[in-house]
Amino acid sequence: MVDNFSGAAAAHLGVRQWLALGALGASFLMVAVDSTIVYVAIPSIQQALAMSTATVQWLMSAFLISFGGVLLISIRLAELFGRRRLFTIGLALVTTASLLSAAAWSAGVLIGARALQGVGAALVATTALPLLAMAFRPGPVRARALGLWTLIGAFGGTAGLLLGGLLTDGLSWRWVFLVNVPVGVAAALLVPILPADGCTRSGHPLEVAGAASLIGALALIGWTVVAAFVPGGSTGIALLRLAGALVLLLLFLAIESRTARPLFRPGLLRSRSRIGGLVVLFTAGTVVDGLLLLITLYGQETLGLSATGFGALMVALTLPSVIGSYLGQAVVLRHGLRAVALTGMSLAGAGLLALAMVNGPLSTGNFLRVLPVVGIGAGAAFVAAQIAVTLGADEADSAAASGLTDVSFSLGGALGLAAISAVLVAHQAAPSAAVDAGLRTAFVVTAGLAAVGLLAALLLLRHKTAPVPR
Repeated sequence: MVDNFSGAAAAHLGVRQWLALGALGASFLMVAVDSTIVYVAIPSIQQALAMSTATVQWLMSAFLISFGGVLLISIRLAELFGRRRLFTIGLALVTTASLLSAAAWSAGVLIGARALQGVGAALVATTALPLLAMAFRPGPVRARALGLWTLIGAFGGTAGLLLGGLLTDGLSWRWVFLVNVPVGVAAALLVPILPADGCTRSGHPLEVAGAASLIGALALIGWTVVAAFVPGGSTGIALLRLAGALVLLLLFLAIESRTARPLFRPGLLRSRSRIGGLVVLFTAGTVVDGLLLLITLYGQETLGLSATGFGALMVALTLPSVIGSYLGQAVVLRHGLRAVALTGMSLAGAGLLALAMVNGPLSTGNFLRVLPVVGIGAGAAFVAAQIAVTLGADEADSAAASGLTDVSFSLGGALGLAAISAVLVAHQAAPSAAVDAGLRTAFVVTAGLAAVGLLAALLLLRHKTAPVPR
């Protein structure tokens, strides 16, 4: 049964609710901040641990791949073992991984810790909002709590960039990880006041083989995508990874077709519009994460920006993306999914091409003029694609559809990081005059990825929009 803070503790209801909101909100903010805070510290980490550009993109790719992969099964795990229990495990993993990241003595240790951090972040992200809904009864108080939650999600990425800059410049890059530790410990101390939910372990148990095959397939796909852009990579090994991923996917589908409670119903992907939304989300991830890596390296190494200066500069991308998502949500009801996604990807691609065509060396002013356009476009395309993926999914499929949006965006981010790092590595051995040419090439590549999303929106997304399910 669900403990909804009733009975003898009624006199302290408000205090316990707000403490619960503090624990859950801080944990969710920690996950949102983790999605961007490391970008600011990349040049410092690269120097301290002697990481090459080809290796440094694994700092984010490891997090994105593990986060996206575990999200698909974490909803089912929460049903089986209880949301509060899984939330606690997630907190422990994020806190432990953050400590290990801060103490990392080599690139391999740091990348492994980031992968573990992604697993914990996925568990926290899956369970925190349902626990919040359980802690607050329907009414104005819950509405205010959910409103605050929405703000945390919208501005968490921006907060990560600004906080990361201040910590890196004022203390050390290790503090971008250590900052999670007091948050995780404080939230863990408040776990006992969170609503306790039951589990359904005796019903339909988790198909361990199915879950393992899915995570393994996603990991191999992500690894193949990222490693494909590393100089000197073996084509034969890449093909073996892809073959292994295909075998695991077929095994997953075979297992899921026979289980009474599948993690993911294959029929969910029979919708052309849903597939189009996933492709747009994938390409939006490549654009956003690729751009963040590109500008942090160029801004701090070539323009001489401090970590704090870079974080402030990137607000010109992240805040407009929030505005774009809200605008897209409103416009999609009038003009449809296709129109909003097309407009969004067109704006993002046009902005990237504008940066590629600037005469002379790029400056901070160039970025300040163009990044808002890219941000608004990416935000609008993201929300239209997200609606396309979840639209029409029944109650049984809604959780899986929501998980697919995060998986597509995360794997797209890993591709963007890999592609951009490959372009930069290709120009590292060239004379300094060619560095700017490499930057422009990277912008063209990123614009090309945006064009793929534009094409998917044009061919696959529906023109009219049915009422969006609540």
